[in-house]
Amino acid sequence: MLTAGFALLTSAVSAQHTYQLRSTIQGLNQAKIFLRKQDNNNARVLTVDTTRAQNGTFSFRRAIPEIDFYTVSVEGVPGQTSFIWDHDVVLTGDTKDLRTAEVAGSPLTDEWKKFQTEVDLPYRDQLMTLYNARQQSPANTAVAERVANEEKRLKQEQMQKVQQYIRTNRTSLLSLFLLNSHWTAFSKADAKALYDQLDPTFRTHSVAKRLERQLW
Repeated sequence: MLTAGFALLTSAVSAQHTYQLRSTIQGLNQAKIFLRKQDNNNARVLTVDTTRAQNGTFSFRRAIPEIDFYTVSVEGVPGQTSFIWDHDVVLTGDTKDLRTAEVAGSPLTDEWKKFQTEVDLPYRDQLMTLYNARQQSPANTAVAERVANEEKRLKQEQMQKVQQYIRTNRTSLLSLFLLNSHWTAFSKADAKALYDQLDPTFRTHSVAKRLERQLW
């Protein structure tokens, strides 16, 4: 069930807002910080802003033309943190690995993380177990066949859950992002049907426009 906050997002999907990101990274000194996002027109990853940490803290404040995914990476720190910038957000972590950093304040990021925990990660773990079994018995054709069959079944089951999520959450912008990420795993007819079911206000978003070019 979607919250009232998500309903508000649909009307403001392409409206420009100014949001702030504040961050505290334990153990961070004067490192350079990179704020990046994908250009939805050509899939290039762009550095949209940079800053330097001061005593372990840094911030970005930007006019956001539309709600979208962004990433933060830190010079000399492994990994990066991804989030959907739909509100002011707070990022906390340490210099061991930025992938473990926490993002607070973004309803859509919370929804995306929940989706990852419930759908993406369980299948990823099962697939990794299969791949390890195949790697341990590279000459065993029976193992290879079993892994191939199970891999196909798991991926089909996962994509069914992705489609179900999109159908159930047609007014969540996350559904547009998921369709953009996974549409090649569906038939084009199914992908078009899922797109047509999404909230019509999403069609002004650059991700939706890219999808339209690919589907029609």
